[in-house]
Amino acid sequence: MFKRLNQLPLHLSQITRAARPFVLQLALICAATTAAAEPENGWRAELSGFVDGVVTSGLDRDAVAGAVVVVVSGDDVILSRGYRLADARTGRLMSPENDVIPLASISKVFTAWAILQLEDEGRLALDDPIAQHLPTLELNQRFGEITVAHLLSHTAGLEERYSGYFTSREATGADNAIDHISAVLPRQNRPPGEVIAYSNASYVLLGEIVAQVSGQPFVDYVADMLAPFDIEGLRAMHTPSEQNGANPFHVWDAGRYLAIDPTAFPAIHTPSGGLALTGEQMGRVMQVLLANSTADGAARRGIANMYAPAWPGRPEFGGRTQGFWTETWAGYEVFHHAGTHFGFHSNMVLVPDLGLGFFVTANGPSGSALTDLPRRVLNEVIAPDNRPATPRIACAASCLQDFEGRYLMTRRNETGLDRLQAINTHGFELTSSDDEALLIFGLGHDLLFEPIGDDRFETPDGVMRLGFRRDASGGVVNAYVNGGMHTFDRVGFWHSGLSLDTALWSAAAGIFVCLVGIAVRWRKRRTLTGASMFLGGVGLVCVAGCYWVLEPILRGRDLSAQAAPGLDLWSVTGLCIAMALALLWSVAHAIIPFSRMPIGERVAILVAGPLFAWFLIVAWVWNVPTAALTW
Repeated sequence: MFKRLNQLPLHLSQITRAARPFVLQLALICAATTAAAEPENGWRAELSGFVDGVVTSGLDRDAVAGAVVVVVSGDDVILSRGYRLADARTGRLMSPENDVIPLASISKVFTAWAILQLEDEGRLALDDPIAQHLPTLELNQRFGEITVAHLLSHTAGLEERYSGYFTSREATGADNAIDHISAVLPRQNRPPGEVIAYSNASYVLLGEIVAQVSGQPFVDYVADMLAPFDIEGLRAMHTPSEQNGANPFHVWDAGRYLAIDPTAFPAIHTPSGGLALTGEQMGRVMQVLLANSTADGAARRGIANMYAPAWPGRPEFGGRTQGFWTETWAGYEVFHHAGTHFGFHSNMVLVPDLGLGFFVTANGPSGSALTDLPRRVLNEVIAPDNRPATPRIACAASCLQDFEGRYLMTRRNETGLDRLQAINTHGFELTSSDDEALLIFGLGHDLLFEPIGDDRFETPDGVMRLGFRRDASGGVVNAYVNGGMHTFDRVGFWHSGLSLDTALWSAAAGIFVCLVGIAVRWRKRRTLTGASMFLGGVGLVCVAGCYWVLEPILRGRDLSAQAAPGLDLWSVTGLCIAMALALLWSVAHAIIPFSRMPIGERVAILVAGPLFAWFLIVAWVWNVPTAALTW
C-alpha cells in the first residue's frame, strides 16, 4: 500500500502536505475494512453448505421428518431454509414463510420481554411481591416471599409438578384463571433466591401478572407488543391445531413418518410454552432483540434489560439474565433459549457481538441434536481457532473429595407422587481422578473437569464450567454448570433407586419369614390361620398392589391432564394403611406373654416386622401412601 503511494504520478505532488496524512489514513481504513470483511465473507460463503450438511445428516441419523433454519445478521436474512417434510399426510415441505412452529419454552422470552416492558413503563417493579399483583392467588410461600425477579430468574423455590399440571379449567372447576393456576401450581420447597430451579410454573405466574397489570389477555398484550415491529401472526397453542394452524410433528414408525397434530393445552400455560410463530417471523423477532430495528424507542421498552444479569455478584446465577440463558461459545457471549414440546425441538441463539441470530427447529421428538447447530456454526465455521481456556490450579486429592457424591437436578418434585420421577431426573455421580480433576458420570456422557479456582472447574476444551455452593458449615450442597443453566442438589441414599430396591427386597424377605412362621404354626398347631398368615398375606397384597399401580407411572403413564387422583392411587393409600395396621396388630400379638402363639412363629413375626416397617418407611419417604392425599 505505501509502495504504491510513493509511485504516484508527479502531478499528484501538488497535493499539499496537510492533505497527505488524510490520504494515508483513508488508505489504512480501507485496508483494515477489507481485511475485516474477508473472514466474514469467508464464513458466510461456507455457512450454507455447512448448515445443509449438518441438518440433512441429522435428519437422517435421528429419523426426523423436517426442519427449519433461519439465520439473521443485522437487517439481512442470510439464510432461511426449510428441509424435507412439514406434513407427511400431504407431502408438503417445510417452509420458513408458511409453517407455524410451536415455540414451546422459547415463549418464555416473550413473557420476560412483556414483564420488562411493563417495568420500563413504571407499571410494576421487579422487587414487587407477587401477592401485590395476584392478591387472590393461593400459594403457601412458607419458605419466603416470592418477587417478580425470582420468577424471571427461576429462583422462586418452586418444585416441578407433572401430575395434574395440565388439567383443564373445566376439570378443576375454577371460576377464573387465577383459581385455575392456584389449583395446579407446584409447592414451594426451598427459599427464594437460593438456587436456580427451572420452573414452568414461574412463567405461568408471570403471564398472569402481565394480564393483570396490563388489563388485557396475555396473548393480546404480546401481539400488541410485537405489532410495531411488523411481527404478525402470533398464535396460541391453547386452541386446537386446526384453528391455530400449527404444524404437526412426526414420529418414525414401521418405516414411515406419522404426522400427529399438537393437542391444545390450558391457556394458563401459554406464557411458559404455548406461543407459535413462523420461522420467518422468528427471524424478525431476533432482529428486534438484536436492536436491528427501525421501530421507535418507545416500542423497544425493556429489550435492553433482557440482557442484564439476573443477580449480579452471584456467580452461581451467572448463566441467567433477565430474559435469556447466557454462555460463552468460541469466545463470544451468546444469549439463548430452547424449547421442547408438542413434538418439536427448537432453539433461538443471539450473538450480539456479531449481530447474529439463529433459529432452528425440528419437527420430531428425536430432533434435539439439530438444535446444537448454532454452537457448531460458531465453533467450526466462524471461530474454529478461538478456544479461550482459564489457567489451571493445583487441587489435591483431599480437596477433590469434598465434591464427590451423587447430584440431582433441582428441577424435580419432592412433595408428591412425582418424586418417583427423581430416579429418572438428570443427575450424575462425581468422583475424583488420579490427575487432580473431577470426573462426572452422567448427563449423557462422561466429562472431565479441571480446577481453575476455589470451588470452580472447567472442561479441558473450556466449553463447560462447573461450580459448587457450600452451606454455612462449609459443606458442598449444590453444583451448577455454566452459571446455573443446570443446577444440582447434592443428595444421598433417599434420592437413589437403591432405597426403593432395599424396600422391595425387605418386603420380599418379610413375606418369606412369614412363610416360615406359617410352617411353624402348621407343625405346632396343625392350622395355617394365624398372625403369620395374616401379616404375610397383607404384606404380599400391599407390595403387589403398589407395584401394579406404580409401575405404569414409572414407565411414563400420562397423569398430567388428570384432574384428581384416581381409584388406583387411593387404593395404594388404603393398602399402605392396611399394612401398617396389620403390622402393629401382629407385632403386638407376638409380644403378648400369654398369647398361645408358638415361639417359632413369634420369632418369625418379630423378624418380619422390621422388614415390613422398612418397606413402609421407604414408601412414605417417596410419597407413595400420600400420593392421593397430596395430589
